[in-house]
Amino acid sequence: MTIIRVDFSSEIGFGHLKRLEAFLKWKMENGKWVIDEKFFIVCKECEQKYTDIPIIKINSENEFFEVVKRLQPKEVVVDNYNFTYEDEKKFKELFPNIKLICFDDMYKKHYCDEIINHNLGVNINKYEEPQKVKIIKPFVGENFIKAKKKHYKKKGIFISFGGTDAKGIGLKVLKRLKGCNLKVDFYTTSANKNLDKLKKFCFLNRWCSLHIDEDVAVGMAKAKFGVITPSTVAYEAIYMGLDFIAVEVAENQENLVKYLKSKRYKVLKKRDINGRKIKKSICRVSRDRGRKSYRRFKI
Repeated sequence: MTIIRVDFSSEIGFGHLKRLEAFLKWKMENGKWVIDEKFFIVCKECEQKYTDIPIIKINSENEFFEVVKRLQPKEVVVDNYNFTYEDEKKFKELFPNIKLICFDDMYKKHYCDEIINHNLGVNINKYEEPQKVKIIKPFVGENFIKAKKKHYKKKGIFISFGGTDAKGIGLKVLKRLKGCNLKVDFYTTSANKNLDKLKKFCFLNRWCSLHIDEDVAVGMAKAKFGVITPSTVAYEAIYMGLDFIAVEVAENQENLVKYLKSKRYKVLKKRDINGRKIKKSICRVSRDRGRKSYRRFKI
């Protein structure tokens, strides 16, 4: 049995859940776990409808420890910024024989058995205990592998700020693109709290098509250019060969931003959305149909 400690919702997003589900699939495919392995998600903020993995809700990390004590898993995987070094230390004091695996993309101090970083451009020497770090190639779903093999006609701009776009960035970007004379395909999910506003905007501005709960891999495969966040979706865009501008919206994206800039991808700050910079950048670059100089590497 394996327990997963992760939080996800329409308010905080699905990024951590998405990469953990991909991680579990990777472990199964590479023979790290047996096919009948049992999994449970333990979370403070989550909803069962967003995952097929059974969930157990808690109110505190002490309750989490009680769940671990009751279920006695052989491994616990944590992907949660609020699970601190002190929490990890307490876990190992209580359960020295249970393997604790922690995801990390910010080079934090850890007290666990294994650290996993699946970002691009990881510097393993930034960790205090580099011997504990396992670098894993960014996860790409089967839907992207299939979509890449198809030959769609390229047109328009693919825009996505995650399944929930918790900070409401997408609508602000769309408003800035008025007058650019561009075809835009905006991808999101039914968990987006700004969905009604997005529907209204796209109804009134026919150059923008709203795609709800549709396959983003197909959206990328059909697009000439993308506007995304420097997160998991950036790995997917790179895999698909989609040139893009990334908009940095969170602190944990800083390390990936540095790497993307080193590969000559254009990255804008969240504050750039409120000025002319984002409109100018997107209109100019997308009309060029994506600059070949952007395509520096593959994953």
